[in-house]
Amino acid sequence: MPDNPTENPPGREGEHYDETMSEDLLDEEELDPEEAERRITQFVISADELPGPPIEELAERVTTLMRAASRDLEMIMDGIAHNKVLATQLLLGQRARGGQPHDPQQWHLYAASTLLSEIVVRGAES
Repeated sequence: MPDNPTENPPGREGEHYDETMSEDLLDEEELDPEEAERRITQFVISADELPGPPIEELAERVTTLMRAASRDLEMIMDGIAHNKVLATQLLLGQRARGGQPHDPQQWHLYAASTLLSEIVVRGAES
């Protein structure tokens, strides 16, 4: 994987990333939500034709990984005071914002902060 994700987005060597598709999906002024969903579905279907595992299988594998990470976080934070959990989430977000946009570590920090948000919200509700 390259150090700079914009140089060669994830995928196979020589594979072309269609930036126009990405731009089309992000142009909210011209697309209604239903049209955006149709385009995403079309993109997923077309990507599923590329070599490798089916998109559905990849999505399930990623979801399984994230569930395991969430369970591990639950164990780490079990019995920890709510303010400490919240402070941990805030520190991770602060570190992520202080990072460089092309540093993969920045996205790991954002992901960790996001996973902690469920624990924080649940703690605030109790």
